Amino acid sequence: MKTRFIRSPLPLLLAFVVIPAALAASPNPDRLRVIVETDAGGDPDDEQSLVRFLLYANEWDVEGIIANRGAARERENRNRERTGLGIVRQLVRAYGECYPNLIQHDPRYPKAEELLARTVAGYAEVDEGVELIIKAVDADDPRPVWFMNWGTDAGSAPSCLKRALDKVLSERGEAGYRAFKSKLRLSSDDQFGDHTYKIEPPFAFWVDTFRPPVDGKRWYHRFSGITARAGGFDLVRDVLQNHGPLGALYPTNTTHWQKEGDTMTFLYLVPAGMNDPDQPGWGSWAGRYGPRDNADGKSYFWANQPDTWKGSTHRDNSLIRWAAHLQNDFRARLDWCVKSRAEANHPPVAVLNGKERREVQFLEARAGAEVRLDATGSKDPDGDQLEFKWELYPEAGNYRGPAKLGGATSKTATLRIPRDARGEEIHVILTLSDNGEPSLVAYRRAVIQVHP
Repeated sequence: MKTRFIRSPLPLLLAFVVIPAALAASPNPDRLRVIVETDAGGDPDDEQSLVRFLLYANEWDVEGIIANRGAARERENRNRERTGLGIVRQLVRAYGECYPNLIQHDPRYPKAEELLARTVAGYAEVDEGVELIIKAVDADDPRPVWFMNWGTDAGSAPSCLKRALDKVLSERGEAGYRAFKSKLRLSSDDQFGDHTYKIEPPFAFWVDTFRPPVDGKRWYHRFSGITARAGGFDLVRDVLQNHGPLGALYPTNTTHWQKEGDTMTFLYLVPAGMNDPDQPGWGSWAGRYGPRDNADGKSYFWANQPDTWKGSTHRDNSLIRWAAHLQNDFRARLDWCVKSRAEANHPPVAVLNGKERREVQFLEARAGAEVRLDATGSKDPDGDQLEFKWELYPEAGNYRGPAKLGGATSKTATLRIPRDARGEEIHVILTLSDNGEPSLVAYRRAVIQVHP
């Protein structure tokens, strides 16, 4: 066994987390296993989110895509395909047309045939979606399954995860249910009935990327308002036109321009280099999350955390700070659908203290000491010029006093640990930007744990 000293998602608590040795032996220990359940065929924002999701399929092991709406909703959904499964498969086939180009940019992209084999109906009258979930969770793999439900509103079937949990509880009893449920993690809407709050045990971990409303605005609606034009993003230029068959399938007849209300479920899981899905309070491309109201100690979280950014303090800032970056990354991946490697831009490679892996680094220091942070060795695969930016992220840690960070735009930075920071935790983010088109970034996070 090995131990890793990290901060609990709950504020001001420190914990030792034991990582099973078996995890290190897993064939892909750094890749998350993910399942999406979508009611594609209803609000077409699911199709918008699926376009983006498929362009990030290289980042995870996609265990399944479940379509739970049997018939497309008249008038609201204008897709020529009129079943949820048909719509999802149409998108995956379009991805397949882009695949020969995409693998020039990252060979980890899965073949469309592999994704199609794991794209199934989750209609009420069939069991394919339920069986896919049970098979994935029961697999001989120590990694948990991250499940994303994108909504099951009027006209769609009950969530296949709810049905799978009903089945497991009925057939395997309390102990079997407990074991099965323990392997699930949720970045998801809540469509699971009594399994969420009433049937013990609770889910091991749930991040609700849809709620709560703040100032009358739901969090999943804010994705559009914050990102739709961030960094000069233009939906017609950057997605719909001249970006291949997948971008061309991005619908626009939604209630919000570039609504993508479900996108934050998987942006939360993108390994951007500065986030950790087990730490919702640290922030990610889906914003920053805190304990859910009335969760009674459960590891349930939602988007209720404000960030101070450029003179204001608001929840929106937890996404605004990354908005141009994530939109430029989306733009680049759409370019990968049609451009050769030599023609397109690719993210730089950030190296922190000699380490290239996209993981958080934990450092220890004493109050009053200086910590040197070194990005020497960082590079750009396209030979672009690089810009270095180091910044404190106070809200992600638990030290709220001022701290001095020298060399904030250099390859190396120096953090002087305040003397009153004993026993606290300070977060520093490195953002490495290139000057390509579009400009892309790589991040690294250093978590400095100050000795008492």
